[in-house]
Amino acid sequence: MRLLAALPLLALCCAPSLAAQLERGPYLENMTRDMVTVRFRVDAASQAWLSYGAAPDCERFLTPTTAVKEQKVPLFGLLPDTTHCYRLYLPAEASTAVYKAFEGSFTTFRGEDKPYFNFLAFGDSGSGSEEQLALAAQMARFSPDFVLHTGDVLSEGLEEMADEEYFQPYAPLLARAPFFLALGNHDYGRDLKTPAGRGFLRANFTPFHSTPLTGMPPHYYFFDVAHARFFVLDTNDFYGAKFAPVLTPGSKQYKWLERFLYKSADKTWKFVVVHEPLYSTGAHGPTEQLVAALEPLLHKYKVDLVLQGHDHNYERTHPVKEGLVDQAGGITYLTLAGGGSPLYIQRRNEDWSAKFLPVYHFAVFDVKDKHLKMTVYDKAGDVVDTFEMQK
Repeated sequence: MRLLAALPLLALCCAPSLAAQLERGPYLENMTRDMVTVRFRVDAASQAWLSYGAAPDCERFLTPTTAVKEQKVPLFGLLPDTTHCYRLYLPAEASTAVYKAFEGSFTTFRGEDKPYFNFLAFGDSGSGSEEQLALAAQMARFSPDFVLHTGDVLSEGLEEMADEEYFQPYAPLLARAPFFLALGNHDYGRDLKTPAGRGFLRANFTPFHSTPLTGMPPHYYFFDVAHARFFVLDTNDFYGAKFAPVLTPGSKQYKWLERFLYKSADKTWKFVVVHEPLYSTGAHGPTEQLVAALEPLLHKYKVDLVLQGHDHNYERTHPVKEGLVDQAGGITYLTLAGGGSPLYIQRRNEDWSAKFLPVYHFAVFDVKDKHLKMTVYDKAGDVVDTFEMQK
């Protein structure tokens, strides 16, 4: 007997009257080869039912939830590199019936035996601006394995702004691809530099996001996809965030990073994601203390690319080491921070800066074995830069 036969049988395309309503989501987070977390919000505390399975068998398994408003449903035991479809059912309060509130699909990550993947990256988007919405519409045309955000998800970090500035603009992508978020200074709120900022993330960020438990969530963590490892760091201590974890040599975050960089020797690709930039010619410029703390570690363990935010522009450096262009041993730094907030102009000239554009943008990365190609698009969908690496 089909699992959904246990439900009252009413599945409508639209919500009937006096029924529980989806208020946010669903959105996907914390994906691996064999699991993903599905999150959503209903308008009032309500039980829900999530069915899923390898497509097209969307009703192979059924997970009922408890009656709460903020729903978090981790799905375990999934098949790697497999498209799964899922359906979300909510109760119709005027009867014993349920209705289908949402239907979608996602594809789990590949293992190292399949060395290819693609992802989308952008940052500093929280604004609710027309430019953010135009960019989001262009992003929705793509089908990435996952999405990276380089920080400043919300303009003031407040949960009350999250629907307008994050969940609604990216709803189509969030329902089919997991987002991995770096914390930016704005995500710590206006009081980030004072004692009043204590508990801000616990109230406005942590309850609504599922972060990999591989570091100290939500501050720093790593995740693996195919033959690559991504390190997402919290660099906001360098910007004065009083309750951000320290990243200087000897600190807990630094020791964690070094330990897992060392354990990543078997990974073909290693990426690091930060908010405050190491190398930038934008308005904020380089974070010299961050460079001193982090750059030696990145070179020691042969990090391939650093993705940055904070400066609201696009910038790509030449391979750089210790402030000098080094084509043989340098690291390329990419500032991807034109996601919707007001743009910055270039403030200085540096030999290591290969391209600077004050445009709204996002980047699409395509990795096949030892070859990487990045294509950067503006809000009109036009290509504004490309970049390739061969290992």
